[in-house]
Amino acid sequence: MSLLPAAGLVMILVGVASHYATRSLQGFSAFPAANVALGIALVLVGAAARARAFRGFSGAASRRVALRALAIFAAGAIAAIGLGVASRSWTARLDLTVDRLYTLSDQTRSLCAELDRSGAVAIELVFFEDALLAKDARLLVAAYGAACPRVSIRDASRSEPPAGARALYTTTATTVIACRGGVCDPVGYPSERNITAALLRLSSERSPRVFFLIGHGEVDLASESDGGYSGLAALLRDQGFDVRALVGPAAAEGPAGADVLIAAAPERDLLPEEIALLDRWLESGGRMLVLAEPGLRSNLYSDLLLRWGFDLEDGVIVDAAASPLLENPSPLNLLVHLFAPYHPVSRTLSRRTMVLMPTTRPVALARKPQPDDRLERIAFATERARVDHDLTRALAGRSPARSDAAIGEPAVAAAGSYPRGGTGAAGEASAAEARIVVIGDRDFASNRLIGALYNRDLLLNAARWLASDESRIALTDKAWTPNQDPLTLQQTVAYFYFLAFALPEALLLLGIYAWWRQRA
Repeated sequence: MSLLPAAGLVMILVGVASHYATRSLQGFSAFPAANVALGIALVLVGAAARARAFRGFSGAASRRVALRALAIFAAGAIAAIGLGVASRSWTARLDLTVDRLYTLSDQTRSLCAELDRSGAVAIELVFFEDALLAKDARLLVAAYGAACPRVSIRDASRSEPPAGARALYTTTATTVIACRGGVCDPVGYPSERNITAALLRLSSERSPRVFFLIGHGEVDLASESDGGYSGLAALLRDQGFDVRALVGPAAAEGPAGADVLIAAAPERDLLPEEIALLDRWLESGGRMLVLAEPGLRSNLYSDLLLRWGFDLEDGVIVDAAASPLLENPSPLNLLVHLFAPYHPVSRTLSRRTMVLMPTTRPVALARKPQPDDRLERIAFATERARVDHDLTRALAGRSPARSDAAIGEPAVAAAGSYPRGGTGAAGEASAAEARIVVIGDRDFASNRLIGALYNRDLLLNAARWLASDESRIALTDKAWTPNQDPLTLQQTVAYFYFLAFALPEALLLLGIYAWWRQRA
């Protein structure tokens, strides 16, 4: 084989392989396309240059060479197919992550220490040794037994589950069930996040009640679509919250029975008596989380929130350094990584724990209702961000007008605390202290994005602070904090192309060139 066709075949194979390896992320991008196109061109040029050499292909010697090559190719294909079929039934796991896989996180260890200090009733983890996932979960469950003095491990079998856990043993995939004082809680998939969440639920002395305001065009709490909030409701329940729907604040019990009221981007005005009721409820120490959205003009923003010190101007934050993580990269998709370092909601977040917010409304601070009230911006866009007040222009992807000057790190979230009943011992907030958190985006908590990056952590931190459960913020399970700054998806794909395809391709081409020079 000559130099050009050999190099062309290598480029075609690399292009096809890189396309199938990353097609779910980027589609048919420039790297695979360029490799395939250039490879085909090299093969055609080489074939045209060597056309005369194929005249003797019909001879007996040529047929023997061709049949030998076909036999080798067929044997390789059969071996590859057999290896692929065999790998599907292979259950062994090769762990190359040193001790990371079964080393409990700092949050889990803190929870274990808290349980030990409090002297709470011991929690029992029932481990089914013959469950389908028992092999993968065995070391993880053992790590809990070693690290948590108040957590005991009880081995059980599917045929004889413990009495308290028998009703929760529903499928052969049930691997771990957590029990405390005769009350059992299913863990679900046996991961550290789920086991730690079960320990949090069982160790909680109370279940904060979270009411979702509905009836004014808010996000559907039960919807399982990409834009729905069923995932958020499930997350809050999984963390020990009692989640309910409130059809209008003036209905029945109203917000008085809620520890936290969530208004998820109402699209229509509330009735005047509803605004007045919410205002009185906040004055008596109510807690409220508001998720806003650009383009909405509800009087919840213009009347109630403005009175409590939040100015939600009608605009959208545009940032040229926005996130390319979504399938349609846009300067509206903010990758938020700037947080207030001392506020309880944002204290556990940093430049390495980013939050993805598409189409975000700026949250500015207005005048405080009373001198002792505390208002604070807790999350920001970058210093190059600006506010575009023309939403149609921004959604169309056109640059903001010159008059919309950069304002420097516009806030995407803010929080306020309002001591209406004084303070308790040692300056602690009294039960009558009202609290409000306003976040300028509703989609970051949707089913589609609640699991992206650290979106869930920002929302859970806000819910726990509003419910006066700050101690649980540090104990709530979180993803590993990386030791390096995380890369964007485009940067990750670029490095993957280089290490997995471009570098091996260059080495193969150099090898082919060296072989060709030696033969020449």
